[in-house]
Amino acid sequence: MGKAPPHLIAEFRAKGITISKFDAARSQLSTAIGLWFADSDPVSIHALAYAAYEIVHAVSKKRDRFRRDLLFDTLVIKDEYRKEFNLFVKQHANFFKHADRDVDVAIEFRPILSELFMLFTIVGIQLCGERPNDAESAFLMWLYFHRPELLTEKGREQFVQGIPVDQVDDIRAVPKSEFFQIIQSARAMRER
Repeated sequence: MGKAPPHLIAEFRAKGITISKFDAARSQLSTAIGLWFADSDPVSIHALAYAAYEIVHAVSKKRDRFRRDLLFDTLVIKDEYRKEFNLFVKQHANFFKHADRDVDVAIEFRPILSELFMLFTIVGIQLCGERPNDAESAFLMWLYFHRPELLTEKGREQFVQGIPVDQVDDIRAVPKSEFFQIIQSARAMRER
């Protein structure tokens, strides 16, 4: 399971907490990533990933209104299609959290969309000048090994350093849940 950032754990256990929007988003994202690595409930993963993305999108835009594009304001989509595109990428998350108009409706959902929101949330976090935490780094590493086509050359280079080429296939063979545990254990050992 993903863990809340360490500085928040004690606060979460206290009677009352003060938390920033940005910290809330990182907590939601860490939980979504942990659930994703555990092959847990795809609806909960998506709802958490989307909520985290929505906050990070707004915070990153507020911190730098000239920042490069993220998912909702991507330059890849023409302005005349942006509203339609955003309705499309938001439809599943909105379906999962609202029932005011469509109580008896079902929707086809592709859980891979959650990976997109998790990835763009991490990009937004980095655009805010923050480094990825352990859960975020593990997710990026998993993407490097299993979905390298999603990453830029620069993104792939971040993970190649120090990994012998003959071990890449062995790493790809590790199941998702074990991969996450191995990454967390390795980081914990390094911190000792």
